[in-house]
Amino acid sequence: MLPREGGRPQPGRGRDVMGAARIVIPAVAAIFAAAWPLATGAWMVAALAALAAAAGAWCLAPRANTRRGNSQTTVLAASPAMLDRRRNELREELGQLEEAQELQRGVFEVSSELVGCVEEADARMRFTAAMRRYWACDSADLMVWERGTWRSLGGPATGEPPELGAQIALPEENHGDLVLDLSPAVDGQAALVLRHARVQPSLSGRTDDAQRHVADVLRSQLSLSLRRVMLYGELQALARMDPLTGTHRRWYAESRLRELVDSGEVLSVAMVDIDFFKKVNDHHGHAAGDQVLAGVGRSLVAQLRTNDLVSRFGGEEFLVLLPETGPEGALLVAERLRSAVAALANLPVTVTVSVGLASCCQDEHADELVARADQALYRAKGEGRNRVVVADEVGEGTLIRTTARKNRTTTGALVRKSDSFRKT
Repeated sequence: MLPREGGRPQPGRGRDVMGAARIVIPAVAAIFAAAWPLATGAWMVAALAALAAAAGAWCLAPRANTRRGNSQTTVLAASPAMLDRRRNELREELGQLEEAQELQRGVFEVSSELVGCVEEADARMRFTAAMRRYWACDSADLMVWERGTWRSLGGPATGEPPELGAQIALPEENHGDLVLDLSPAVDGQAALVLRHARVQPSLSGRTDDAQRHVADVLRSQLSLSLRRVMLYGELQALARMDPLTGTHRRWYAESRLRELVDSGEVLSVAMVDIDFFKKVNDHHGHAAGDQVLAGVGRSLVAQLRTNDLVSRFGGEEFLVLLPETGPEGALLVAERLRSAVAALANLPVTVTVSVGLASCCQDEHADELVARADQALYRAKGEGRNRVVVADEVGEGTLIRTTARKNRTTTGALVRKSDSFRKT
């Protein structure tokens, strides 16, 4: 049993007792080993026995361990100031890592949300939602520079176009607006503008450099998304455009026509047919016929507004959609189309067109409207061609749309000049 102090064993004393025993026992053995030969007079044997006993005692004696690395405790000698400084450095580094991880997490979520964004109509709303994680704003504009002017995607612009200089203009630098230059996504220029932008709590207290870094990371993601939107739009345009005439394909025009009719919009349509087109192919060849088709298509498109639509309906026929246009305004546009085609030059032959015109009535279906315009076209051809004929009314007392359904206060109104006239 090891000795105790205060009821607890003392392991250090046990080791001391064992060390003493390892010294004493060999010494006693050496004395007895040397004593017996001396008693008998054998001095040489006694000397050898003493040396052997001494060697055994030396081998059994405990020795201090001087090898490095056996110490059980390492003491770090450092001043408290040095430890505090190192502790603060570690805390600062951890904070930076947490901020970087949070930013990466936010950018990943933004990228995931923007993957499905391919339509121009959705781009502004989705881009604004992504930015509002870090900046609140009163409104936002996504704008693209095309054909010498700014075009707003997803609806009318809520403010003036930006003046692009730097890739990022923080609100403090641009009269309260945050501007991101997204020009890498397009062939010209593009920008996202947050009107009267304010930092969210996630950026509160950050320096301008930190805010600029977050904005730059988001700008890169939004540029990629805008590029995808623009490419998708180009693919859609290629799918719905007739490559020969530069007009829309029939399926797209019919889809757009159904949308306008079903939504109750004021609408007029014109069926345009090239006069004596078969003679052009028979006498001048199909190459000349293609030139005539391309020239007429370009001429029709050039005379219309941006929200009007021309499509190649079949062969040498074209369907023209005139939204927000009543009977009298549509008649003016149809006459302008006919005159523009008759004035075309640089074609193999002189070309004219016949036009049948119809304005949408209340509760009329899209196919019924096109059928009335087609009947008016055949009347124009029968009356001598190179003219515009307006379709007959559907029936006595029929009401023609003069106000869009969303703006109506009554079930309908008779046509009036003030309602049906279109500015040209």
